[in-house]
Amino acid sequence: IGYRVMMVKLDDAGNSVGYEPFLDGFLVDERPIGRPVDVLEMPDGSILVSDDQAGCIYRVSYGE
Repeated sequence: IGYRVMMVKLDDAGNSVGYEPFLDGFLVDERPIGRPVDVLEMPDGSILVSDDQAGCIYRVSYGE
């Protein structure tokens, strides 16, 4: 639908074997409140996602 970031699962050979939503919530009642555009993985494993509608960058990280 264009308003979510998807995660693609790969096998050992690098072939796509499935996908699932990783980050969503950019649509509320079918109205966009943001638009994810680009993704960048940081050295610490966190993910940056730019949102050109809201004019911000989200950092997604994990706990220990």
